[in-house]
Amino acid sequence: MGFFDQLGDVAKNLGAAAGDLAKQVSDKTNDALEISKLNSKISAERVEIEKEKKKISETLIEKFAKGEEVPEEIKGFCEAIKEHFLNIDKLNEEIEKVKNTVGKKAEEVKDAAVEKAEEVKEAVAEKAEDVAEKAEEVKDKAVDTFNEAKEAVEDKVEDVKEDIKEGVDNIQN
Repeated sequence: MGFFDQLGDVAKNLGAAAGDLAKQVSDKTNDALEISKLNSKISAERVEIEKEKKKISETLIEKFAKGEEVPEEIKGFCEAIKEHFLNIDKLNEEIEKVKNTVGKKAEEVKDAAVEKAEEVKEAVAEKAEDVAEKAEEVKDKAVDTFNEAKEAVEDKVEDVKEDIKEGVDNIQN
């Protein structure tokens, strides 16, 4: 039974080691969560700092725009910002020019499309008239051919009647 006792001891030792490992993992997880929470708070504080910096910048730029006194080292930054705003204004003007050009081109294309549509409409109308005329001609030819065939049949019927009458007269005489 010594073997089974040793096996039991090994199992107890493994169980204890697994428990210790689970506790260490749990402790590390809790530590990681705590660090993550603290990093989130640090990020939130940095966002607030950036908001305050923006307020300072806006206040200084506003003073500069009004011609009020601002620290000398800030004037250069304000001049650069002013230049960027001027560039934006120029770019907006270019956008308007492009829009106007595009608008004119679109109008020209629309007018050309309307003109082509009218040309196609007129061409279709002319072809429809041609087809109607051809159909009328074909109808007239068909009526003429029918009437000619009818007359020919009527003539043949008359000839056959006369031949039959002559035959009847010959038989009676």
